[in-house]
Amino acid sequence: MAKNKTMNRHILSLLLFLAIFGVKNSLFSQASISDSSILLPNLKLGASAGFPSNDLKKTFGTSAIINTKFDVKFKSQWFIGAQYNFLFGGSVKDSGMLDELITDGGGIINTNGEFGTFEMLQRGHHVGIHVGRLFSVLAPNANSGIITSFGVGIFTYKINFNNISGDLIQLNGEYSKGYDRYTAGNSFTEFIGYQYFSNNRLANFYAGVEFTQAFTKIRRGYQVDFEENDPRFGARMDNMFSIQVGWILPLYKRPPKEFYY
Repeated sequence: MAKNKTMNRHILSLLLFLAIFGVKNSLFSQASISDSSILLPNLKLGASAGFPSNDLKKTFGTSAIINTKFDVKFKSQWFIGAQYNFLFGGSVKDSGMLDELITDGGGIINTNGEFGTFEMLQRGHHVGIHVGRLFSVLAPNANSGIITSFGVGIFTYKINFNNISGDLIQLNGEYSKGYDRYTAGNSFTEFIGYQYFSNNRLANFYAGVEFTQAFTKIRRGYQVDFEENDPRFGARMDNMFSIQVGWILPLYKRPPKEFYY
């Protein structure tokens, strides 16, 4: 757990460095995106649908993902960057931890002796760094085209119990940690897609597919339905395929317009 937090801090520090380095250099150098390949810091904001496989598929169904990326593309067409993805969804397949709480009537008894109201939700985070290359084909300028990248990061998720009625003490606060399947580990990510920067800066977008392989394990020392040496505490292979689309904010200074008399 401490190792993951340390890596997260390193990734966030790199993200901050990239932002300062890229924006500072681009603002001091004027460039025209339509003429040639330029130093091009950019912020990508997108959304995607994530489709789990391997062990992750046993826990969740399809995920909705909010994507954020900060990239710095160099004149050589190579780029480096960092990303943060927030995963959420309502398709939870693993409910075994509630078997002893659910009565024959199909619900969980609250503090008033009645059935409480709750829902099970997916919550997850994926933070990482990546390196990639732009191939300027089928593009209006040298800064647009097919992009590929490879990254490393930290992939985490858990089952979030939304205690709607607020009276199910078993699913509140510290108690919920015995049920939530909190899982984390290192990840590899591959992305291939297309980015488009218009010559007039009015239309800038990207789209693509991403593949994630996460080597994870449950990070809680206790789950109510696990034995002490339960194999489910062991290594997991959590894979995900996602389809992304988003908007790009380019961060560079345009040269002044030339006027002829």
